[in-house]
Amino acid sequence: MPYSLNPDQLSNIIDIAEHAILCTDESQHIILFNRGAERMFGWAASEVVGKSLELLIPPRYRSGHAARVSAFRHGDTAARRMGERSTIYAVRKDGTEFPAEATISKSGEAGQVILTAILQDISERKAYEQELEQAKETAEAAVRAKSMFLANMSHEIRTPLNAVIGMTSLLLHTRIDEEQRDYTETIRSSSEALLAVINDLLDYSKMEVGRLDLERHPVEIRRCVEDALDLVASSAGDKHLDLAYIIEPGVPATMLSDAARLRQILVNLLSNAIKFTHHGEVVVTISAESRDANTYSLDFAVRDTGIGIPEHSQENIFRSFTQVDPSTTRRYGGTGLGLTISRRLAEIMGGSLTVHSEVGKGSTFTLSLLAEANDDQLAEDVLRDRSATVEGKRILIVDDNTTNRRILMRQALLWGMEGLSAASAAEAIDLVRHGAPFDVAVLDMQMPDMDGVRLAAELRKIRDRATLPLVLLTSVGHRQAGSSLDGGMFAAWLNKPIKPRALLDALRQVLSKRDATAAPPRPAAVAPGLAAAVDILVVEDNTINQKVLRQLLRHLGYQADVVANGVEAMTALEGRHYQIILMDMQMPEMDGFELTRRLRQRFKGSDSPYIIAMTANALPGDRERCLDAGMDEYIAKPIELHVLSSALVAAIARLATRRRDDAVLSHARIEQLRAIGEDLSLLDEVVASFIAEVPQLLEKLASAATAQDAPLLASTAHYLQSSIEFVGANRMRLPCTNLELMGKGENFDDAAGQLQDLALAYEDTRKALLELNPAAD
Repeated sequence: MPYSLNPDQLSNIIDIAEHAILCTDESQHIILFNRGAERMFGWAASEVVGKSLELLIPPRYRSGHAARVSAFRHGDTAARRMGERSTIYAVRKDGTEFPAEATISKSGEAGQVILTAILQDISERKAYEQELEQAKETAEAAVRAKSMFLANMSHEIRTPLNAVIGMTSLLLHTRIDEEQRDYTETIRSSSEALLAVINDLLDYSKMEVGRLDLERHPVEIRRCVEDALDLVASSAGDKHLDLAYIIEPGVPATMLSDAARLRQILVNLLSNAIKFTHHGEVVVTISAESRDANTYSLDFAVRDTGIGIPEHSQENIFRSFTQVDPSTTRRYGGTGLGLTISRRLAEIMGGSLTVHSEVGKGSTFTLSLLAEANDDQLAEDVLRDRSATVEGKRILIVDDNTTNRRILMRQALLWGMEGLSAASAAEAIDLVRHGAPFDVAVLDMQMPDMDGVRLAAELRKIRDRATLPLVLLTSVGHRQAGSSLDGGMFAAWLNKPIKPRALLDALRQVLSKRDATAAPPRPAAVAPGLAAAVDILVVEDNTINQKVLRQLLRHLGYQADVVANGVEAMTALEGRHYQIILMDMQMPEMDGFELTRRLRQRFKGSDSPYIIAMTANALPGDRERCLDAGMDEYIAKPIELHVLSSALVAAIARLATRRRDDAVLSHARIEQLRAIGEDLSLLDEVVASFIAEVPQLLEKLASAATAQDAPLLASTAHYLQSSIEFVGANRMRLPCTNLELMGKGENFDDAAGQLQDLALAYEDTRKALLELNPAAD
């Protein structure tokens, strides 16, 4: 039989408990009051037993307490919290109130309800918490006061400082001797350094009080990066460092973020990289991973070849007013706030800032952000901008820096150019003297053994300006290039870091002048028999334009059928296969865009007609719009004979290529990738990446088609298309293009068929690539 406690033993146990224990009956009269309760309240048990519990409750809490006890006693769900630990307020015999932590439970039998409360006096804890809260408020007030002081002081300091900077800039543009110029430049550079310190302190103080506000608006990623590079280009040029950036495929053109803060982080990282790098390069690489139709995980990696950071110091550099060691501050200067501010900004923007570094080899700081794209356009689209002026032209790139060569050659390939790169002046001279002719050469100014100007002089002994125009790349502040340009040595020159759009514009301008100088425009020729064998369809609603086009084509040796709109064109194609279609874009019943979409759905592979768009608008972006819609070429009205002839010659050559493209891979592209890669095994990297990535993209396309998610289908197909073009996967090109057009047109009629064609084409491509690189499987 189990042992049971008698009433005296239970009473002793209750009395020796440290906490107050008291019980009340159904009517809230006290029936138990232990010694702990006597110590806590100052009442003797004999004085309170049989009295109402309200004796121990401050008057202002009594009504609320009665309601809660009633609900608890009758099992109200909302009152069950009374069975948990909670804070209440009680009153002692001397009238003083105090906080207590209470646990209340219900028991009883034979219809009698007993409530038991166990109480602990928490007066000291509450007093301590109140002191902490007051201390916190005092500290926050002090921080706010400090921040206000810093803000006011920075304003007071910046006002005269801006005047100093402005006046010294004006003074530098006046006639002063070299000694005065040196003094003035010292004043200006010192003032700018002081202004940077003030700005850092102000940002830091704002972060301390959480008053740093972010904006959210469309940010053009390429422009933001280029703006940051422009701000540090002079510093990099002074140290003869190569400064460059790479935007990997798949990066959105714009994202919703704060452009000023993103640029601030990049400038901080770039400035640090340049400060701690004495030779070599600083390169920004932007990459992205699509999370869904509109969200991307973006990485901005700033890599340098500088002194590096010991592993044990890598986290310290993100702490306020801290550098690697005191000698760093003495030698390189700085407040030690730049990286602190950059990491905090990254966190406020919802991202992170990390570092990977090896002493003596350099560092890579990576800013990672999760951002929403503003539209479905990719940053690489500008790099894929084709132009008849540059497409098919042979380019020679001369630069001793491997990274620069790879970047420039990659851009040239994306523009449809062909060519080679040389790592030295001697190699370049040999290629020009003994190799196939180049249409243009791009030379770096700063190279060992022989700089760009001396190399240009040597090349001029072999080829004149009319047959080989030269473009010089130079760092900001180097003026020798300008005098050489004026003297006729160079057709154009560009400052580093090279901006793709600026380079493309320069190449277009240079090659246009070269072509114009070399010979007046004349119709390109094809064999008469070949011209007569080509079936051409003209789709044009204007009768006068129909007659003009028919006569132009006849003059060039071609025969053509003419229809007035897209509906008639579809009817004509039912009875005859046309290899080339000259198509007006604005027509009644069915315009050129809708006709192109239907043609690309209907015809596949080498049966697909070559479509030349014709428009009288000639507005910026028209050409890109036509090419994005699936057309092969674009010519502006009024149509000139030599332009039409060149377009037709290119079309016939492309049709022949399409027949060859029934081969799985473009062997020419594979050879170009081999030529670019040099010792970096670019081809192996591209093959391995392509084989690893495409199956995931195929699954994503299938999911988008099943869910009829048009934006996701279009953006994913567009992303895949860039990889297809880069690796030369001929057989995958058409079904992928069709899927992109379906997404843009929100038409899923043949999506399943195109997905099947794409999957089969990928399997053939994968096998062909594995023959090149078996290790990629």
